[in-house]
Amino acid sequence: MKRLVATLTACLLLAGCAAAPSSDAGADSPASSAQSTGANPDLAGLELQVLPEMSAVTAEGFYTVDMVPLPDGSIRMLYGDFASSSLIPLCAAPGCTHTGSECQSWLPACGGGARPMIIGEQILLVLPGVSGSVDEYGEAALAGIMTMEPDGSGKTLLTRFGAEQELRAPYITDGKDLYCTLQTAEYGWPKEDLIRIDLATGEWESIYQMDAEHSEQLMGAFGSCVLLCSQTSVQGKLAMPLTRLDLATGEKAQVPYPDLGDTTMAVQGRKIYYYSFSENALHGLDWVSLEDRVLKENLFEGGLGDGSASFLDCRDDHALLSLFLPDSDETLLVQVDLATGESSDFTLTCTDIMGTERPVRVLSPLPGTEQYLVEMGEQPVDYHTELSDGTPTVMKTSRPLYGVMDAADYWSSSPNYQTLNYSE
Repeated sequence: MKRLVATLTACLLLAGCAAAPSSDAGADSPASSAQSTGANPDLAGLELQVLPEMSAVTAEGFYTVDMVPLPDGSIRMLYGDFASSSLIPLCAAPGCTHTGSECQSWLPACGGGARPMIIGEQILLVLPGVSGSVDEYGEAALAGIMTMEPDGSGKTLLTRFGAEQELRAPYITDGKDLYCTLQTAEYGWPKEDLIRIDLATGEWESIYQMDAEHSEQLMGAFGSCVLLCSQTSVQGKLAMPLTRLDLATGEKAQVPYPDLGDTTMAVQGRKIYYYSFSENALHGLDWVSLEDRVLKENLFEGGLGDGSASFLDCRDDHALLSLFLPDSDETLLVQVDLATGESSDFTLTCTDIMGTERPVRVLSPLPGTEQYLVEMGEQPVDYHTELSDGTPTVMKTSRPLYGVMDAADYWSSSPNYQTLNYSE
């Protein structure tokens, strides 16, 4: 059976980034591979980190957006309180029904969704936007950034983007400003810029323009460097070369990477972890210093043969892979301890509302703890709405099920969850 290999854009995990690279970072970079795009002294000394999927998490709770629409199409901010194990509307007003615009948890319909974040002491709501959909969604289609108080009050639009623009992940911060990709449709073609948004004023600037001809994309960040991926054709085969760009010096260097068809990978901070099918080995490639180390040889006894593997996660010195074995027509989950090289079956799974089994997914570590916020399945939800002719109807959708658990329990597949329950 043909190997099912996850592409770079589909299997990257951008989590667990640290601060600036060590003083010897980049010492192994071959000078012949470097080129300059222009220095920017204002970006010197950056300590960039990629924000996890759930970016508004504290040791006490987290902010999320309930995308189940209210009858008028609006949505609500929720707060997950770990002490009470509950998910409640972000509103403390006595007697509030949490269904109208007077509620502090209320948000207008957002065509492109909404993503809460905590950067420094500031709570943000990033609206990615839906390019070219203003006629259909109105202002709900526009990308923008809102700020708010911890209790949901004082929501203020910090900045708004144009009708043909979208904000795209990964979202990156230096602890003060927000960095991401701004995609702009120009004459039917997308133009993409890495932008820096001043979270004090809402002003933004382009600090790097992506190579549109080669579909260049932002993939990760560490220190003052970002990891870029582009697409090209080599002897008729798709290739996706990786490039390290130092935003302060403007220097670009190619990151050595094996054949796309021979690997599956994940990114964590300054490391690219990848499994090579032909070598049957797990590697750790430091994309800042360009040092490549074999972490475990003979990862799977006898190799995979006609089977396939996909990287699912990599954090806290553990890697999680999914294996498909065509002879038995089954998928296995395997976790690898990167410190010891030992591997074992991973059995912590859940089901979605369609009954599909999948691994329990880490959304974010809890700051200052050795615990994870996890997604442990879905629950079905009915909501009231109207058809195009005004006829009332009931539709079905789903909500994610959230839980908290110790990191050690997660990697040992022990289902010791603290489940958070929705409270209407």
